[in-house]
Amino acid sequence: MPIGIIFSQDFSDIDNKIVNFNFKEAKVYLEELDKNSDKNIEVLTRLSIVHHFLSESAEDKSTERKNAIKAFEYIEKAYTINPKNPKVLKWYVIALGKTVEKKSIRKQIEESKNIEKIALSVIELLPNDEYCYNILGQWHYRLADLNGPSRKIASFLFSEPPEGSFIEAQFFLEQSIKINPDYIGTYYWLGKTYLKINKKQKAIELFKVGIALDRPFKREEEAYQAMKSYLNKL
Repeated sequence: MPIGIIFSQDFSDIDNKIVNFNFKEAKVYLEELDKNSDKNIEVLTRLSIVHHFLSESAEDKSTERKNAIKAFEYIEKAYTINPKNPKVLKWYVIALGKTVEKKSIRKQIEESKNIEKIALSVIELLPNDEYCYNILGQWHYRLADLNGPSRKIASFLFSEPPEGSFIEAQFFLEQSIKINPDYIGTYYWLGKTYLKINKKQKAIELFKVGIALDRPFKREEEAYQAMKSYLNKL
């Protein structure tokens, strides 16, 4: 995800480090603040953000997972203090989604309704923030793309299984790209969605724009490579 973060002036030095990708330096300062603060949600939320991006920029899977878990632990503490704070909710759903994305299909489906519920509440509170539009777009795509065995798991887990829709995925991803047209990941997911709904030319156009965008972390590099592969095949 892009680092479009607005912070209070009290944390301006730390926030500048985060915006400039100095995550390890920011973490040192935040950990010191955390030792001397009484469950400060501003500190906890920033610690979650720092660990999220340390996870995104990790060179090995062990470090990636370790930081993803830490990101969730910190934001979960902030969530218990103030579960209605929009920024806390936003980073809670981001951290939750990242911790479950590598788990079993069963676990992903179990968490899917919770992710949808929180993401929708964040959109109501932060209608001009692209993050949760992106998350919901991916949520709908993944559920709509479930195969037969995975759908059976969903039916076992829920009396009313979560339903995904490629049309809904298109809507949320298009909203995300309107707010932030510079994030490569949205082009990847929206392009894949267009392919699912037989809009091949629109997918090609989107992929061509997407591969020219910045790719600061491994996730974005993977999106870039996938879009290049699609363009070679289409």
